[in-house]
Amino acid sequence: MDMPGHGDHSGHGGHDGTRPMCAMNMALNWSTENVCVLFDFWRITSGMSLVFSCAAVFALGYLYELSRTRVRSWELAQLAGRARLETPLVADSLGRSARWMRAVMYGLLVAYSYSLMLIFMTYNGFLILAVIGGAIAGHYAYATDALGAVRGANCH
Repeated sequence: MDMPGHGDHSGHGGHDGTRPMCAMNMALNWSTENVCVLFDFWRITSGMSLVFSCAAVFALGYLYELSRTRVRSWELAQLAGRARLETPLVADSLGRSARWMRAVMYGLLVAYSYSLMLIFMTYNGFLILAVIGGAIAGHYAYATDALGAVRGANCH
C-alpha cells in the first residue's frame, strides 16, 4: 500500500531487502552513510563503521610505508651482496631470481599504492585524512634514508 505523497522509492534500494547503491561522489564530501571503500562489502553505514574504516585505512597507509621500506632494504642488501664495480647498471648486478623477486615486489607495491589511491578517490574527507595520516605516521616511523620524501609523492 502506497501512502499518498510518499513517492516512489524504488531506486533507493533497501526497502525490498536489497542494499542501496554505493554513493559515488566527484567532489570532497564528509558523508558517513553508504560510502563503499574499495569493495561493495566494505561499506560505511554509520558513525561506528566510519571510525573502523578510518582506522583500517590509516593502518593501510602506515603499512604501505613499512612495505616500501622493507622492499628498499631488501634491494640494498641484494646490491651490497653482489656489488661489482665494473657493472654500472643496477639490474645487471642482480641475479635472475633476485630480479624476478624485485619485479614481483614492485608490482605488489604498485597494486597497493593504487588501492590507496582508489580509497583517496572516494573523495571522502575522513578517508582522505586517514590515508594521509597513515602515510605520515609510517614515513616518520620507517623512512631512514636521506631522500625519503622525494621518493614517494606519486602512486608508485
